[in-house]
Amino acid sequence: MLTDSKLADWSASRRRISVAIFALLLFSAHFALIQILTWRGVSEGTTLIDDFAVAFLGAAALWFFLTLQAERQEIAHARERMIVTAELNHHIRRAMSVVATSVVLPNEEDRLRLVDEAVEHIDHVLMDLVPTAGEQDRLRFYLEQSR
Repeated sequence: MLTDSKLADWSASRRRISVAIFALLLFSAHFALIQILTWRGVSEGTTLIDDFAVAFLGAAALWFFLTLQAERQEIAHARERMIVTAELNHHIRRAMSVVATSVVLPNEEDRLRLVDEAVEHIDHVLMDLVPTAGEQDRLRFYLEQSR
């Protein structure tokens, strides 16, 4: 499992590779266009600097959009963690209030039954709400109205 810093490094390196490939493709396409223009009589020296400028600007635009997308994804994951925390808080508090009120019951069987039900409820909530290691990257509680 990747730690947060390793995940961020991997994501950043993946972004750099995408930007480099995009810049190379942009440079190649523009260079091919300039070759056609050179074949038609346009000066070759002035077009090479233009190729680098277009590739740099395209790569900068792609870097900006990929960074923006990564930030949006981080916000979505933080939002999901907040929702999961709120849900856990709600369900655990409800189960614990049942345990607290069972203390005043005179019948020991009723107390034990309520405590067992609360423990089962907490177990069920933890199994349903808390993501497992294989599901960590998947958003489950993303609110539609927050888009």
